[in-house]
Amino acid sequence: MERKTFSQLPLGVSDFHKLRELEKIYVDKTGLLYELITTFEKVFLARPRRFGKSLLVSTFESLFKYGTRDFKGLAIEKLWKDKTYKVIRLDFSNLKDFSSEEEFSVLLDEYFEILMAQSEVTLPKDKNFGGFSSFIYWLGLQPSNSVVVLIDEYDAPLTVCMNNPELFDFVRKKLSRLYASFKNYEGVIRFLFLTGITKFNKTSIFSELNTLTDISLSPRYGSLLGYTHEEVVEYFKDYLNRSAKASDINSEQLLVVQSINTLSIK
Repeated sequence: MERKTFSQLPLGVSDFHKLRELEKIYVDKTGLLYELITTFEKVFLARPRRFGKSLLVSTFESLFKYGTRDFKGLAIEKLWKDKTYKVIRLDFSNLKDFSSEEEFSVLLDEYFEILMAQSEVTLPKDKNFGGFSSFIYWLGLQPSNSVVVLIDEYDAPLTVCMNNPELFDFVRKKLSRLYASFKNYEGVIRFLFLTGITKFNKTSIFSELNTLTDISLSPRYGSLLGYTHEEVVEYFKDYLNRSAKASDINSEQLLVVQSINTLSIK
């Protein structure tokens, strides 16, 4: 008997283009994603680790940078009529290896120098700033409504130094300068998306971005990450049926058993 080939599970893949290129299972959230993009200009979303935040950031990056190239057959393919943009993707998980103010400043400048080189961001030769300042200067030179900024794990540098109040305050002030530039040059930014594990309410970061919409507890966007029961049944049907058959039960019973086991573990 010929063995049925299942679409691959999307385990450990946080790059949207790669996931689509390898034809792994992708639960289509793009209709909700389109609604989000066309409703808000600056968005914050907090979720725990390993919850799909980086994949979501990568999905935004692909859409704004390449249009519908990677979205064939998905809901947004027929909805998206926008142009492409200069996309700046920041991953602040790269800013965790420091233990002093000087180390953080050096790390920050190095990171932005690398980012600008990879993004082909250039400045006039007579402008000799550090990488961090160079980026802020470059942002202010861009045309109206031309840049998309995506920030993954915005809180990573802050959580590293939570037990060191002086260093925490230094890092907070340094990053606040970046967020202030997003507000100062908001006419340049088409869309800003910020994600992390938690929201540091009592820092100046969110006061600098007081037009940021927090959708972390929004019922409307609660299913933007993770899978609903209906999505599990629809997209993972083959795997459910195979597991149910191996356990000599039907797929609905399998889901009930798995739910009970999950609750027992918690």
